[in-house]
Amino acid sequence: MPLPKEVTDVQVKDTFEFDKRGNPTAVMLYTYFIGSHGPFTSKFYAGEQDTPHIERVISDRVAALRAQGVIS
Repeated sequence: MPLPKEVTDVQVKDTFEFDKRGNPTAVMLYTYFIGSHGPFTSKFYAGEQDTPHIERVISDRVAALRAQGVIS
């Protein structure tokens, strides 16, 4: 399932965060616009970086904005 057509200007950044013990954890940050709204940022940790999960999270945000009447 590709991203909804309302999602534009997607930027992906590989980075890391430190856990409570000081160990680095891989993180991917997706920054994007939905229609004229945004930017939005979604954070995905190592076990969440598969394409279906990323598409589902971003699509759910689009659906929430549509349900709230922010986008049509």
